[in-house]
Amino acid sequence: MNITFFNGVSGLVAYQKDMDVLSHNMANVNTVGFKGSRSSFEELLYTEMDTNGEPKHMTGHGVRVSSVDVLHGQGQIMATNNPLDFAIEGDGFFAVEREGRVEYTRSGAFRISADGNKGYLVTTDGAFVLDSKGKEIKLEKMDDSESYDLSEVMEEIGVYVFPNPYGLEPVDGSSFLENDISGEPETYDYDDDDKPYELRQCALESSNVNLGDQMVDLIVTQRAYQMNAKMVQTGDEIEEIINNLR
Repeated sequence: MNITFFNGVSGLVAYQKDMDVLSHNMANVNTVGFKGSRSSFEELLYTEMDTNGEPKHMTGHGVRVSSVDVLHGQGQIMATNNPLDFAIEGDGFFAVEREGRVEYTRSGAFRISADGNKGYLVTTDGAFVLDSKGKEIKLEKMDDSESYDLSEVMEEIGVYVFPNPYGLEPVDGSSFLENDISGEPETYDYDDDDKPYELRQCALESSNVNLGDQMVDLIVTQRAYQMNAKMVQTGDEIEEIINNLR
């Protein structure tokens, strides 16, 4: 009877984690450049049942969440008419320098950080946007004007393409870190016809989360959680009956 409890409890833990993933996806449905995640399940070990028959029957011992995978599918491109908004259509990430380390993101909602007569292209939280050589992007003011010249800014923004983007490590702010699994990124010249992306100005990439699919998955997960809770309750009731018989 203990196997019933183990199976039920493992299901409760696994589907609680899955609900955490789904709730995170739905909470960020309007986050620019956000990439949704998906839980992957796997069954636990099998052991021989204590029987006298041959061959020995095998019984399983529950389930667990083996991994949470980020889905790097393309989000919808939205026009904004803001010259500081950029969207990547295809593969690639923007590189930003935040707190001394380089992070990669699909969020292209940028701003200008003024420093005297010069300005720098930054993210909404002040991280420096980098060019294809890993340098900060400087903006100059136009002659006889307090406005910054944005005519060539799109050519300066670096887009970094990874051999395995699914190996990137997620961090705060819809950003990712490079590691051994992701491989080293490659950059392309702005006028290179072979680059695997198109950079668009005055546009943003929305989240790739499909709210309808997430609601369906949430209902399935909720029902599975309820059935595992019922399994634990039923196992407890049967155990109580057996103890009373003794």
